[in-house]
Amino acid sequence: MLAGIRPGQSARLIAMLIAFVVLCLSVALGGSAVGASAAETTVSTSTTSEQSILVWVRTDADKVGVANVSVTVDGDSGTVTGVTGADGKAVVPVPEPGTFTVTIDEDALPAGTGYPRPSTNPATVEVYEGNTEVPAIFFLSPDNAKGATAAPTTEATTPATPAPGGTDETGTTTAPVTADTFWLRFWPQLVTGLIFGLLIALAAIGASLIYGTTGLNNFAHGELVTFGALMAYFFSGILGLPAVIAIPIAMILGGLFGWAQDAGIWRPLRKRGLGLIPMMIVTIGLSLALRYTFVLLFGPDRLTLPNSTKPFLVIGSVSLKFTDVAGAVIAIVVILSVAFVLTKTKIGKAMRAVADNRALASASGINVERVIRVVWVGSGALAALAGVYVGYYQSLRWDTGASILLLIFAAITLGGLGSAYGALVGAVAIGLIMNLSTLWIPENLKFVAPLVLMIIILLVRPQGILGRKERVG
Repeated sequence: MLAGIRPGQSARLIAMLIAFVVLCLSVALGGSAVGASAAETTVSTSTTSEQSILVWVRTDADKVGVANVSVTVDGDSGTVTGVTGADGKAVVPVPEPGTFTVTIDEDALPAGTGYPRPSTNPATVEVYEGNTEVPAIFFLSPDNAKGATAAPTTEATTPATPAPGGTDETGTTTAPVTADTFWLRFWPQLVTGLIFGLLIALAAIGASLIYGTTGLNNFAHGELVTFGALMAYFFSGILGLPAVIAIPIAMILGGLFGWAQDAGIWRPLRKRGLGLIPMMIVTIGLSLALRYTFVLLFGPDRLTLPNSTKPFLVIGSVSLKFTDVAGAVIAIVVILSVAFVLTKTKIGKAMRAVADNRALASASGINVERVIRVVWVGSGALAALAGVYVGYYQSLRWDTGASILLLIFAAITLGGLGSAYGALVGAVAIGLIMNLSTLWIPENLKFVAPLVLMIIILLVRPQGILGRKERVG
């Protein structure tokens, strides 16, 4: 439970986490440069260009890559062509930064795959200096008409690292996976996995606090994440406010949304003595209601938060945007702040007391309902902040939070039910394993690896990594 972590243990855990992150980043920064230099001699057809575009052609139904698709990239510096490899990807180097038009040859598409979504072929991609593997992704479906090429748009989706063994801009097959190319891909996946794990941790800590103080598994927690991302999109993408204003507003509204949920739904149900199972069913219904309210208000299409793709930190094969770095730094600061509140403040000690034994805490003079209300407000704000940076990290849709809800619950379970620190450790482990697993398995199976890891760890340690044993019966 939440109270199972003593202040001394929390300090040691936080110190270990920071040391682990620093160690991984330092090793990545040193190893990535070595991998980058080695890769120049591994692939005979490589170019010295510092910029490139990642073209990925996939089927809309099952997201499987489509091979042997001709790709043309046009820009002020000229035209470059390529052919997608077995994984449906082609990395096309461009000689200088600029705006490029990416087109796939619809006449040569394999039979049965269909054609790109309307208005996505050609796609316009902006490449900054040192910007590598800028995504231009095309989804094919038999339901789409050939030649539906309205004004070019960029398909917003999560950038993916291409697997070696595809083809280069001349259509020549590149070298197979070697130790050098493996490490060249390993370090970006490691760093982005750490960042994604920290973002998941923000949401997981809030959900774990709710479980620890109320015993409720909140299946509508993903909608708190989506709400924060959509609020940031509304204030920054629609109203045009700067991110430094829009993000705090989104956090405040997320906290108010959490307060409103508890005041309007959960407190009345607790006062009526409703059991945890019926309340969990209510969270499922609330999740569906909120999800389709979001799609009604914001539409079913992918939304893009105002964000520059210009590299902010480039070291070797690791290239990060400003929002990637800012999201990681802010996540660490917020997590340390939560740890301080839980261990050093009066309200934090009250939360731990309520999580350990609600009846005893009430008998000791603690206002249990007030503590639960504070937990809901804090959890809503944390989830909103997580949603904002998940929206920057990947695409934003009406179901963004629902798509990562399984990862949130997996992090909570892996770390130990009701343990906020366990949720942090579990989330970082989930992010790392999910990203690194794509080095060996197809990307559309990346959710399998962390869930398998969770099952294995729970077989050995049923209470989770930082959970404590409890007597049953």
